[in-house]
Amino acid sequence: MLLKLLRIHGHSMKPQILDGQKVLVSSLPYFFSKPKIDDIVASKLDNGIFVKRISSISNGKYFLRGDNKSDSLDSRKFGEISRKHILAKVIWY
Repeated sequence: MLLKLLRIHGHSMKPQILDGQKVLVSSLPYFFSKPKIDDIVASKLDNGIFVKRISSISNGKYFLRGDNKSDSLDSRKFGEISRKHILAKVIWY
């Protein structure tokens, strides 16, 4: 996914990214460096593609959180994810 426009569904990244807003994602940044804390990423899980912020990294696992911490389906529910589940970095919103 070199470049792709995604439409956000839900409010878990509020106030940064709003429901219905489009974001541009790219896998290109991760050809040159690893995902890091505070990156906003698109990740593929069983339920679909999620856009969340990396809040911590431990033993090669990534903990993702929505900016709307009081109401977000994130790693607090589905657990840490491996690098292979991170598809791209959000490069514009």
